[in-house]
Order: sequence, then structure tokens, then C-alpha cells
Amino acid sequence: MPIKFKDQIKAKLDKRQTELAPNTETGVKEKTPTFNIQTANMTDIVTCPFCLYFGKIKEFLVSTKKGISQYRAKCPECQNGMLIRSLLQEMTVEEYAEWVYNYVENGFWQKCKWYTWKDRLAKLGWAYKFWKKYRQLKGEDTTEGYQDYIMRKQYEQAEEEGWTEQ
Repeated sequence: MPIKFKDQIKAKLDKRQTELAPNTETGVKEKTPTFNIQTANMTDIVTCPFCLYFGKIKEFLVSTKKGISQYRAKCPECQNGMLIRSLLQEMTVEEYAEWVYNYVENGFWQKCKWYTWKDRLAKLGWAYKFWKKYRQLKGEDTTEGYQDYIMRKQYEQAEEEGWTEQ
């Protein structure tokens, strides 16, 4: 694919790209902010996508010279920076696996502390579904090993007894 078309696709997918709207007064399409400090509930609980730390939104906010950043956040535990939209995005286990898979080329595994992340993933009851989806995205061998079999059986038993969320 020629570079010109790659650049056009990249510009079209860029959410910060200015769009012309000749019918408006300014000639530019107005962007609506994805996060507004004044309307946000600072006591909402969110999860760091890198270390799976649970905390209130106000713990993640970043202060700048102009005030509180509308676009950036920082985890109080792992100190990783992220976009507010990544922090506020509600994801299922499978969506989170896709997010991690797509973030790997940008250094996801370097940003997270492996043992902390792995333990929290297991405590949330996400481990089996996460790794199943992640391996599927990666294109790895999907035959079930002994450890995976045990995890699946434990997960199924927990579902039967009502220990996991659907």
C-alpha cells in the first residue's frame, strides 16, 4: 500500500484530527471532551489497565500547569501514565485481552509488574477467559494443557456455585 494511503488512513483514525465543517461559524467541527472534571464523579471506582489496581478516579488525576489534565491519568501504585479514556473504558475480559494484545507492541509487558498483575487477574476470576482469548489472538496452540484444564474446571465449579460474575 502506498505511503499516501497509509497516511490518509492514519489521519482518519486519529481522534485528535481536526475536521472541517464549512456550515459552522468557525469552519471547524467542534470536539466534545471525553472527560470533564466538573461533571465527573470523583468517587467512582476505576481500574488501572497495567496493574489492575482499583481506586477512585481522583487518585489517578494528573495536575498540570493549566490545572487537572483532561486527557492524562497516572496510576498511584505502578506510576504508569495512561489516557483517561483507557482508564474509564469499561471492558469485558475478552475486550481487555484484546486491549492488552494491541498494547503489547507499545510495551505493555514492560509497564506491568508481572506477578502483581497475574495475581490480581486471578483474584478477579479473569485468568482463564483472559488467557484463552489472548492465545487465540496470538494464534498459539489452543489445545488444553493440564494446568489449563484444572483452571477451567475450577472456573466452571465457581460459576455453578455463583462465585463469579456473568
